[in-house]
Amino acid sequence: MIIKSNLDEIQNYLTDSSNLKGYCEKVFIPENIDEIVECIKYCYENNIPYTISGGGTGLVGGRVPFEGVLISTEKLNRILDFNSNDGTVLVEAGVVRKDLDDYLANLGYFLPPNPTETNSFVGGNIACNSSGARTFKYGTTRDYVLELDVVLPSGELVGFQRNDYNIVTNSKYHLELSSGKIIEFDIPKLPYVNTTKNTAGYYLHKGMHLLDIFIGSEGTLGTIVRAKLKVLPLPQKVVGLIIFFDNLENSLSFITETRRLSKNSFDATNGENLISARLIEFFDYNSLSLLFEDFPQIPKNSSCAVWVEQEYSPDEEFKILDAWMEHISQFTTLAEQTWIAIHEVEHRRFAEFRHLIPTRVFEIVSKTQFQKIGSDVSVHAGIFKNYYLKLVKELEASKLQYFIWGHFGNSHLHLNIIPRNEQEESLAKEIYDKHITEAITMGGTYSAEHGTGKLKRKYLEIMYGKDIVEKMKAIKLQFDPKNLLGRGILFF
Repeated sequence: MIIKSNLDEIQNYLTDSSNLKGYCEKVFIPENIDEIVECIKYCYENNIPYTISGGGTGLVGGRVPFEGVLISTEKLNRILDFNSNDGTVLVEAGVVRKDLDDYLANLGYFLPPNPTETNSFVGGNIACNSSGARTFKYGTTRDYVLELDVVLPSGELVGFQRNDYNIVTNSKYHLELSSGKIIEFDIPKLPYVNTTKNTAGYYLHKGMHLLDIFIGSEGTLGTIVRAKLKVLPLPQKVVGLIIFFDNLENSLSFITETRRLSKNSFDATNGENLISARLIEFFDYNSLSLLFEDFPQIPKNSSCAVWVEQEYSPDEEFKILDAWMEHISQFTTLAEQTWIAIHEVEHRRFAEFRHLIPTRVFEIVSKTQFQKIGSDVSVHAGIFKNYYLKLVKELEASKLQYFIWGHFGNSHLHLNIIPRNEQEESLAKEIYDKHITEAITMGGTYSAEHGTGKLKRKYLEIMYGKDIVEKMKAIKLQFDPKNLLGRGILFF
């Protein structure tokens, strides 16, 4: 067990990518699962509040402690087993996602959801039910979690499996621990959220497996220490295209039609359709402008760009490319300037293009005294276009410095506003609040993938109502009766 208490040593643990700053007395770094059990038992027996830290890549302050101690999972970083017979990998919670991706790729496999931040920890991905660009086709992290080992706040290590005998078949959740303690609570009926992605609050649905409540719980019910994940064989070939548009509305129409064609392809209802995107990503003009120096070949008359990928077999390559170019040409005069990636070096360049945008935004934020105001909103596909255009109109009128990108295949956008003075900060918060509240009112979510953490707690009650939030708090207290784990995450 490594223990750090010197402020110089623990500074890096007191913040995350949201730039929220916190405080704790000590940082514990267990070097194996037995040590993390021992550490959590110590906190429980001595009534010490504790916060679990993953990779620190979160955007809502979830790993930022405000009291007590912090427990880092960074040393739980072993890939324990790979089984090609059933396509599974067994990992500890502190495995870095990029390391897992590289390990699997060498074996000819991949983890489909592809959370955007490659330096995140697998345990954090599960705790937040992370998603990414490929979620459009493959779903979220939840869909690939088969088993979990979780240390409850009492220090008891419990295993969960996704199988028939632990499905919650009625509205009551019942778990009897080896210690004899019984955890039991009713599953409340949540308001319907009409989106393909939602990580706001606890996952509570009749028919769910017992492990599902921990996925997306943001580490507030127990500490994930080990997981078995379903993985898939790598596709034979992947083509990527970055498409530039001279008209914003046309780009949104392109996304709508590409989504429709791709979904038909997934459902095998249209055998003649060759368009089958696995991701549909969007970048507005302001985001592109951050890359002009690094990528001078970006057409300067672009209003925005869309990145798509499709899997295919080698004998289909020319047909697939022809189909895409014909499709693209219907929506932009810049079709001939589309970038195409087929080989690995080209795909890496596209990934660099995608990841450089938030990096450049972070660089701007680091030079200002104001915090970035960023959203994680998703609404139903049928209203997304009008919702987005209304937001852009308001932002343009405000003269604020903003950047928008996101997983538009899932009708999911990230708005990033960077205020330059106090007046702009006040206006940005006003627009941000209105933007989120409108999404909720239309059946959407304020948290499509990043969670609630400590920064978005007020929206949980706006979205679900006070009664549901109180029931979620009661569920937390069933697992954590002393309320020691992750205080301030999800709930005030």
